[in-house]
Amino acid sequence: MKRRLPGDKLIWRALRPILRVPFIKRYNLYGIGMEKLPRPPFILIGNHAYFIDAVLIEALTSFPIVWAVAAGNFDNPVSGPILRAAGAIQKRKGVPDIPAMRKMIEVVSNGGVLGLMPEGSVTWDGEFGEVPPGTDRFLEKLNVPVVAARMSGAYLTKPRWADHHRWGRIEVEFKAFNGKEALDFLSEASDWRWQEEKKVMFKGRNKAEGIEKIIWFCEKCGGFQTIKASGDSAICDKCGTSLTVDDYGLVSGRTVPEIIGIQREILAEHIALNGGIEVGEGTVTEMEIGSGAKTSYAGKVSMNSRELRIGERSYLLPKIRGLSNFLKRITEFNYEHSIVRLMTGSSSLLLFWAHRYFSHPHGS
Repeated sequence: MKRRLPGDKLIWRALRPILRVPFIKRYNLYGIGMEKLPRPPFILIGNHAYFIDAVLIEALTSFPIVWAVAAGNFDNPVSGPILRAAGAIQKRKGVPDIPAMRKMIEVVSNGGVLGLMPEGSVTWDGEFGEVPPGTDRFLEKLNVPVVAARMSGAYLTKPRWADHHRWGRIEVEFKAFNGKEALDFLSEASDWRWQEEKKVMFKGRNKAEGIEKIIWFCEKCGGFQTIKASGDSAICDKCGTSLTVDDYGLVSGRTVPEIIGIQREILAEHIALNGGIEVGEGTVTEMEIGSGAKTSYAGKVSMNSRELRIGERSYLLPKIRGLSNFLKRITEFNYEHSIVRLMTGSSSLLLFWAHRYFSHPHGS
């Protein structure tokens, strides 16, 4: 009797034949180099461009993939049950997770395909992000082929900040390597370089809605949280400055990395002038590691060089580990013996860069 691969679960067998073709057609999905994929076991790594990019990759491949997924996704009432049924590996973000590492090694040892998104978070700007230290050593350690699935067009289909989809084309280029060279190939992922060459139109409605998650300040008047979007345009309700998102993903002729770069500069100036940043109301859930006991509270959220404060609760910045932005409005980090999840009305990217400003010289 032929042995089943890890990840060969009922949900994979039942849904893949039904959903594969509709996904390929709906997303105008193209695979490049699939005929050169090795047989399992191997590791598959992809750039994290879109919240369902793992599903799109699976639509193009013939092997079940066991994905390592951020632990927060398992708390979601929709994605949690699906991930558990698919046998996904739950991994804590930003800190070493030995039990998860053991499960990843077990997948490969049992002849399966391990799926990783090394960046850990979906890109905000369409560029490949930072990879945790030690990732290259882990890829080399398992001594199996490493397949890089470099995805282009997925970010422009649904930018992380955007409230609505748009439709154009998604390409996934597969290439096999012997180890960490796969990361070098993946690091070249950029929807903007790809778009400069391809010039694909991404059609959709209300393309600017959600843009306040990456434009925190008006570039003209400096107003904080004054940008309001409607349809394909946004306007500063303080000075009237407007901008438009076009069918190529550009914001008044500029790429999103350019926009965020300017916002980071204004944020640094704002913090230097005011000594910190206040982002409005927020709610917190703390979960004690080990017991799973939870406590929740709410209050005004601010950050300065010493602390992140939510209401009367203070988190000293030197004790915050693994701070990451989860989804669009959730900031998650480890603090002493707890996992802390903060939801605000503002973008989680804003707090991420504020924290980076205080944690690194000149906010770099």
